[in-house]
This record gives sequence, C-alpha cells and structure tokens, in this order.
Amino acid sequence: MRSAASAITCALFRPDWPVAAIVAVLALSGFFTSFQFTGYNAIAYAEVEGDRMSAATTLYATFQQLMLSLGICATAMVLQVGTLAGGRRQPTLAAFSAAFVVVSAISGIAFFWNRRFAADAGETMSGHRT
Repeated sequence: MRSAASAITCALFRPDWPVAAIVAVLALSGFFTSFQFTGYNAIAYAEVEGDRMSAATTLYATFQQLMLSLGICATAMVLQVGTLAGGRRQPTLAAFSAAFVVVSAISGIAFFWNRRFAADAGETMSGHRT
C-alpha cells in the first residue's frame, strides 16, 4: 500500500515544488516499489515443490513482465484520454496527474488481494515459526 501511496503523491507534483521534495518523493517511491517487488519475489515460490520450480519461475517472470507492460499501457491510455478530453494535442499537467491517480489506484488494489494471505504464509522460507 505504501508503494501506491508514494506513487499517488507524484500526482501532486507542480512546477513550483522544490526539486529536493520531488527527489525525496521519487526516492521513497522507488524504495517502496523495490521493497514490494522483493516481497512478492520471495513469497511467489513459497509453496512450489522443487520439481516444479523451473516452470514456476518461468510463469512468474512472464506474468510479472506482463503486469508491468499492462501498467504502462494503462498509464498511456489514461494520459491519452486525458489529453484528448482536454481538447489538446499535448498532455497537460492534469492528464499526468490523472494517470498517476489511476495507476496508483490499480496498484492499491493489491492491498486487498494481499490481505487474503494466511498469517503464516512464507514462514517456512523465512525460518520463523509461529
């Protein structure tokens, strides 16, 4: 959820924002996104048997790239629709803000999906036992 929250902050960027504030938001956003990917990459194989690991790795890597591509496509679509809806030929600040809001909302849905994990999900991988 922090990844989506930090990304939606980018929708608030305006030309009068201090560069240091923009850099700080982008750094935090990158940190939380990397942290999220690390968590997903760790838990993705938690219940995969050893003999199926190769197939699982291939499927997960393909799925991850597909989702990244769909995110880029969704962003481009929102940006284009926002530009055309404003009767412009070039994207406006409002169109970029809308794109950040929509993509952050889609990313935020992962919070509800992840709440479905069992409390002990991944405990065998972490070495921690409840």
